Amino acid sequence: MTVKDPLYPEFKIEKFQWVFPLIRSYPVNRLRFIKQLGLKAYGGQFPSANHTRYEHSIGTMYLASKLCEELYKNTEDKDLKGSVREYTPTIIVAALLHDIGHGPFSHTIDDVLKERFQKKHAHEDMTKEIVFRILKNDIEQLENSIKAEEVCQIILGEHTYHSYLNDIVHGELDVDRMDYLARDAYFTGVEYGWRAYQLIESMKISKTPVVEEEMISKFREDIEKSDIEIKEEIREAIGRIKDLWSDHVCICDESGIALAELLLVTRRTMYERVYYESSSRIAEKMIQKAIIWMLDNNKIDKDLFLNVNKYVTLDDFELFTLLKEAGGYAYEILNRIKKREIFDCYFLEKVGNYPRLKDAVAREDQKELNKLNLEIAEKFDTSPERVILDIIRRRPFEKNRVFVEVEGVPSPLEEVSNIVQSLAKSIQSDTTFGIYVDRQHVNIEKDKSNLIKQIEDILGGM
Repeated sequence: MTVKDPLYPEFKIEKFQWVFPLIRSYPVNRLRFIKQLGLKAYGGQFPSANHTRYEHSIGTMYLASKLCEELYKNTEDKDLKGSVREYTPTIIVAALLHDIGHGPFSHTIDDVLKERFQKKHAHEDMTKEIVFRILKNDIEQLENSIKAEEVCQIILGEHTYHSYLNDIVHGELDVDRMDYLARDAYFTGVEYGWRAYQLIESMKISKTPVVEEEMISKFREDIEKSDIEIKEEIREAIGRIKDLWSDHVCICDESGIALAELLLVTRRTMYERVYYESSSRIAEKMIQKAIIWMLDNNKIDKDLFLNVNKYVTLDDFELFTLLKEAGGYAYEILNRIKKREIFDCYFLEKVGNYPRLKDAVAREDQKELNKLNLEIAEKFDTSPERVILDIIRRRPFEKNRVFVEVEGVPSPLEEVSNIVQSLAKSIQSDTTFGIYVDRQHVNIEKDKSNLIKQIEDILGGM
């Protein structure tokens, strides 16, 4: 095998010869036929966004290897250094397989899995099934130290013994994000000023306290003021708490902090300019409507989404074929996307302004959201397939997930960076929604002000 990657010219695939059985496996090779950015290349302003989940997965594997090298070199604690060496093969496999559960057009299929099959975590749930039911033997035959269970734990950020393992593939500044932000920016023509190598070189593993010193001091003060009879036992317990620590990937110099800030600003820019770009997003929502229509009308086998062996046969091209063969609404939607005849954005607002909608979004109540979609369609005097209620969730920076070491003391990044503080917003304040309407079947200009008022009443719960 040879690989030439536009982001990493020095990448030598020969280094990963031991993992070739997985790279060559059908579930991984299938990712060559799933576009990284869904329908971005088929509509909107990014026709060059033709890269796939396959090269992203290979790139993430490569960055994971580089990060393990730097963590081993930069970490002072001998036990943690030994841990990095022990877990490096498992980390590399987890990085390669982290997106193995994606369906056609990447995130386009996620809402279908959530809405129709109660797969709350969508492609993450499918990743777990593919690892355990299809790839387990292949994974564990690579090296004796690699266990499929730990591969899944690292992918999903659920490793309980070493927290730093979750930071590498499932963190706020993980290798997955480092690769896809740079790769997506490259193929969409968006300029970005940071480099993964430089940020990786500033990282090490540090011990971080489970309970902060200020909190322990407050516990002591409260105990001394109280009349409780077992003060001595509690003092001893608090003393033991002081020695509790966790391990996290830390940024360990000022240049690393600046690069982390730049990456997070780039991430915000990519969401606003690329990931939420309206015309391609509407096209993706149209495809989702078409798939749900096929399921509701028995035009597609639901086992394609329930049976993992059938699920891994799905890719972009297979889905196009299924849409064509289904006929009716599904075939119409496929043709309209080919002709760039997408639905119109009729309404775009913040979720927080409408109590009924806000409550449904907060509870992730898909039945209520479907009901709202139906009620809005009735106001347009059309079928639900001709109206789309789209919840656009901005992903905020999560606090206490990225650590920096300042003068030997690890602290959350948001405590030392004003830029990051401004990015750490609540989900509700940044969540918007769109209503997209098929103007070929609805007169969207007819009595528009009255229709908008009726829609606002529905969403507000009046």
